[in-house]
This record gives sequence, C-alpha cells and structure tokens, in this order.
Amino acid sequence: MEPQAVKTETGYQYQQKPSYPVQKQIQNRNKSLSIEYTAQKGKFENDIDADLNGVAIGLSSSPDHHGFWSKFEYLKNNDYDADYYELSIGAHYNFIYVNNFYLTGTAGLGFGWAKVDGFDNSSFFTVPLGLEAGFNFTPSLSLFGGVGYKWAWDVSSSTKCNDGTTSNSTGSGACSWHDGVNSSTYTIGDFDGVTYKAGLRYNF
Repeated sequence: MEPQAVKTETGYQYQQKPSYPVQKQIQNRNKSLSIEYTAQKGKFENDIDADLNGVAIGLSSSPDHHGFWSKFEYLKNNDYDADYYELSIGAHYNFIYVNNFYLTGTAGLGFGWAKVDGFDNSSFFTVPLGLEAGFNFTPSLSLFGGVGYKWAWDVSSSTKCNDGTTSNSTGSGACSWHDGVNSSTYTIGDFDGVTYKAGLRYNF
C-alpha cells in the first residue's frame, strides 16, 4: 500500500491507505477454478433407483456476478458397477452477494456417457439446473455447496443395420430400408434426479 498525505492542524502527515475489503478484492477476480464432491439420486427406467457419487472439476466466471461455467464430472455406482462421465457448459446468474456470501443459479446443457456391467455403452443428452451458495473467506478461496436437478435422455443408437447404418428404433422393422437388422444394443435408458455438490473454489 502506498502512503497517502493527509492535512492536519500541524501540517501534512502520511498515512497508509486502507486495504480493500475482501468483497471488493473478489469482485476484481473474474475467473474461478473449482473442485467438488458431486452426487445424484438417480431414478432410472423400470423403477430403479441408483445413487451416483464422484468428483468434478470446473472453470467458470467468478460466481459473485453473472457469467458462464463449464464442468467435467466422473461418477460411480458400485451396486451396478457403473462409471459415468459428463461434460457440460452453461450460464450462471448471481442473485445475492453481500458480506462475502453469494447465491447463484445455474442452468446448462451436457453430454454424458456411461459404462455399466451388463449393458452396452450408453450416451446421454443432459439438462442440469441448480442453486449454489458459497462464502469467500479470502479473495482467492471460496467454500460452496449446492443442490439441483438433472435430466438425462439416452441418445444411444439402439439398432445396427446390415448396411452399417444405425437406428434408434427397435423391432424387426427398424432396418427395413437398410438390408435388415444386424444387431440390437441394450442401453440404460433415460434417467433423472436430484443433484448435490460441495467443494472449493480458487478465484483468480
């Protein structure tokens, strides 16, 4: 901090300028790198419930104002020997930022893929929504938690035709114009459920 000249009754004296509060310093940092624990209470077809737990890393605008975010997730379920990966992007909107506390809403789009024992590999189009609350205890570091909901639609090709093309239809007529059915895949199907997260942000 540079000294500042202040006029007094006895002349000018130099004083140190007061440092910016944490909130002001954080607002001057425009990017944020995050690492988090993440989970989803998955509801699958045929009334199957399966919890997915894992980690995620993300890069975003600072959560104390409006901006964009991106994230890569890895989740696992041991009961079904399942591994799930997802890459998603979206926007966030800051509702509150006061006394180093923030509340932000998020919405996005993603693409996921899963490997599950007994199923063919499945691909998904996803729509995640959420709320994140956090506290900036230094200009560079924030603790946060969040809750949300995510929908995942299975976009895997379910049938392979004899001419090499694929189809999302099933049954004997699925490849009627492509030399007949060669093989059918057994994919997971759509799922959705409540999501949770807790983690640490580095603001820079």
